[in-house]
Amino acid sequence: MNDLRPWNPAQQYFDSLRRELAAEILRNFSEVRFVTRGTSMLPSIYPGDCLTVKSLGATAPCCGDIVLCRRAGEFRVHRIVSILEGETAKFYVLRGDALTEDDPPVPADDLLGRVTSIVRRGRSIELNSPRRVLHRFLRPLVRHSKIAAVLLLRWHAAQSRYFLHSESSSSSAEFRSECA
Repeated sequence: MNDLRPWNPAQQYFDSLRRELAAEILRNFSEVRFVTRGTSMLPSIYPGDCLTVKSLGATAPCCGDIVLCRRAGEFRVHRIVSILEGETAKFYVLRGDALTEDDPPVPADDLLGRVTSIVRRGRSIELNSPRRVLHRFLRPLVRHSKIAAVLLLRWHAAQSRYFLHSESSSSSAEFRSECA
């Protein structure tokens, strides 16, 4: 993740503990919620979106699913673009919607869960809604154009400012603490 916060060893330690706790919760067939920071999944997921990730359990993920995986001690939320089945193991190839290259294959054990819901500005975003057709069109555009990505981020920031200003102070407080 591209994190612009200054380097702080204590904060890194606590972030590491949080990731370990989340991974352990997901391994025990539960769910976690967290706020995203990166832009690799534009236009499907924006910085500040609240994601609910549920354990995979007995159901195997399939192509097109957005999953949380662990890579080099960090978490990544990317989409499955292909599945490689070997004789003894299964590997998943992931890619962020805004990225041009696939991630290296991930063993099935490194997949922690599937994104089951997205909350943006206090509203639930359906993962399989007809509006997702627009996202399928925007993905390659954002993937190949930095200008398109910047424009989408600015549009999102403007809508977020409008949302915060148009809501009453009580509902804004609820929105801010929603993923806490």
